[in-house]
Amino acid sequence: MMIRFKDFVDGFNNTDMDHPSVKVMNNQLQNVLYLRFNSKDMLEKACYSGPINPWIGSMCSVANGKSLNEVLKLDKVDWLRNFSQDQIFCELYNDNDEQFFYQPVELLKAGLDIYRGREYLYKESEPLICRCFGIRENDVLSYVRSSQDPTPEGLAESTKAGMGCRSCVGQLKKWLSIQSKKTRSHFYKEKSYADWLIEIDYMLSCFPEASDWKMELLKFQGLQVTIQFRKEVSQKEEEDVAIRLQDFLGAALDSDLSFFLIRA
Repeated sequence: MMIRFKDFVDGFNNTDMDHPSVKVMNNQLQNVLYLRFNSKDMLEKACYSGPINPWIGSMCSVANGKSLNEVLKLDKVDWLRNFSQDQIFCELYNDNDEQFFYQPVELLKAGLDIYRGREYLYKESEPLICRCFGIRENDVLSYVRSSQDPTPEGLAESTKAGMGCRSCVGQLKKWLSIQSKKTRSHFYKEKSYADWLIEIDYMLSCFPEASDWKMELLKFQGLQVTIQFRKEVSQKEEEDVAIRLQDFLGAALDSDLSFFLIRA
């Protein structure tokens, strides 16, 4: 059955869902999006509740039946491919061609990230960088940390940031440049994150108390390396070993790094 865009204007896909894989709400629109995936990460059904929104309704139909990876890549082209011959769609699209899909796609991205276990990206502490595709600060940082030469073009290819209305491109370039310099100097110093982990782990194994104290690398973030241990010791013993550990690893690896010893 062919679906007309008028169906979405009339409320098609506007319904509740029992036992969804994901349920996420847009507080501004007062719409709730429901997504149900099967065991192979195929989107079996998408629908929404709240005020009728033809863009969210049409998004549900465009996304239904697609794989998780395909849904992640949805953009304007998918609407045009499905509804470019529909007069009502064209009228609404022409009136809202820079705005119509921002909030629906951001809502969809929030739902997909929750499904993938990445809901922390949608805490208020993670500012929204690109509204068109719901790209947040941590998405940009993840790209910067994984790239030897971060560029706006590479970011766009990796996350689609800046490929919508492009109003964020100027600020994005400036912000990306600052974060790139900060990340490369604090995290890498011309050495990959993986190489740092390997070297830290190896040198830790050479530390005299490492085996007896069951020390292991817990986290490497910024200039801070956190090492946990599993041995009952006094506070004085812990402090003495922590000082020697800092001296040992600092001399062997990088004196700018700070090594913290914590109880498991």
